[in-house]
This record gives sequence, structure tokens and C-alpha cells, in this order.
Amino acid sequence: MDIPKQYLSLFILIIFITTKLSQADHKNDIPVPNDPSSTNSVFPTSKRTVEINNDLGNQLTLLYHCKSKDDDLGNRTLQPGESWSFSFGRQFFGRTLYFCSFSWPNESHSFDIYKDHRDSGGDNKCESDRCVWKIRRNGPCRFNDETKQFDLCYPWNKSLY
Repeated sequence: MDIPKQYLSLFILIIFITTKLSQADHKNDIPVPNDPSSTNSVFPTSKRTVEINNDLGNQLTLLYHCKSKDDDLGNRTLQPGESWSFSFGRQFFGRTLYFCSFSWPNESHSFDIYKDHRDSGGDNKCESDRCVWKIRRNGPCRFNDETKQFDLCYPWNKSLY
């Protein structure tokens, strides 16, 4: 069975694009092994950055673990007032999802820190391809570019237990 060269080339191109768009670039103090850069893409991608800030108050340390279906960003700690960020290329069909578990003494919660349909479309999308969050005890609040405040607040994900 002969496959026309144009279809083979198209197939290889689609595999390449899908692979490049699903790779995350993590900005942090600990180097991530085998972490490819997503800035060398053949096609312009919509690169996003998510920033997480510890705004728990009372000098509480925030423990967290963020990941997607393909990328595990590891267990991390933020002292009061500290921040951490990571960057990634959106999936080609707009299904990118990163979720995090957050904990501090006597409490544990989870939240979808980046949901493509919430954060890249509609009235409350993240502007400038950057989503900045303050993690508070009653839930995460995202920076609102219109009001210049952290007033886009969401409830924690419902617990499965």
C-alpha cells in the first residue's frame, strides 16, 4: 500500500505540532529534568503563564502540588507573600487543564488553576496570556485586569471524599 508523500508529511506535521503544544515550561528555582522549551515552535502558539501567590495570612505556609494530564510540576512550598509561576503552550483544541492541591495546617483543598474555556475566553479571561492568582483560605482569587484587583474569586473544587 503506497501512502502519498503529501499525506505522510501532513501526518508528521500534525504529530510535531501536537507534541510541541502539550509541553510545559516551568519557571522556578528547581530545574526540571528534560524540560523542553516551547518557544521554538514552528507555528505561533498561545503561551500562557500561571502565577500563584500565597495570601493565606497569619504567617501560614502554603503547600501545593500542580499538574496536568501530561505534566507533574511536583510538590512545592510558598512562604507568606511568596509567589511561583509556570508557563505552557495551550493544547491545539483548547482543552488545556492544570489543577492543584493546596494545603496548610488542618486544611486541604483542590482547584483547577487553569481551565482553557474559563481563562482564555469570555468576559473574565486572563489578559496578556498571564493568569495571576492569590490563594486565600476561602478560595483562590484571580487578578481582574478591568478592576486591577483580585476580585475574580472561585470556590474550592468539591471534595471527592
